[in-house]
Amino acid sequence: MEKRWRCTVCGYIHIGENPPEICPICGVDSSFFELVSPVDEAKISTEVKSNFKPIIPQPDREVAIRQALYRISYGLYIISAQAEGRDNGQCANTCFQITSEPARLAIGINKINFTHELIQKSGKFGVSVLNQTGHLHARRFGYRTGRDFDKFEGVAVHRGESGVLLLNDVLVTMEATVIGQLDSGTHTLFLADVTAGEILQEGDPMTYAYFRSIK
Repeated sequence: MEKRWRCTVCGYIHIGENPPEICPICGVDSSFFELVSPVDEAKISTEVKSNFKPIIPQPDREVAIRQALYRISYGLYIISAQAEGRDNGQCANTCFQITSEPARLAIGINKINFTHELIQKSGKFGVSVLNQTGHLHARRFGYRTGRDFDKFEGVAVHRGESGVLLLNDVLVTMEATVIGQLDSGTHTLFLADVTAGEILQEGDPMTYAYFRSIK
């Protein structure tokens, strides 16, 4: 039977003859791991389950779900697309890596948005990752439709290899080609292969929580 090692800092369980050199969860070294027998592990699990109580008063079910979702960490991105001679971009917080080999990501876009229409037609989109001073970009690309307003007017941009417009004053940009999509009700989840990327600045990315805290 393989040995089971528990990180005494975060509780991570490692299975193997020896503890890991580094805990993949909290980063401490092997000296913080202790050998745990199946009996001890079952006891710990039972104690945690039986003794657990929320430390704050709980709201009703629907409010609890909404508040839980607010705690998920999001970035802020400008998703751009081009089709039939029209360019558009929108602010989005749903953009995440799926795999590294191949480089693949997913974005969630509201079906009523003009950007959604352009992505459906072209099968391509761009991602501009905002820095922590990107509030004006988030507002410009997030509060009006591009069907009757040129969001890129007066904004420093360049056109990528795929033809989409990408912002200049951002941390990084990526271009992607859609390989699949999932109907998610009000939104579509686009799965795409990353075909190009640029590193434009050093710095920390804008998060949705940071944007809300100082807007």
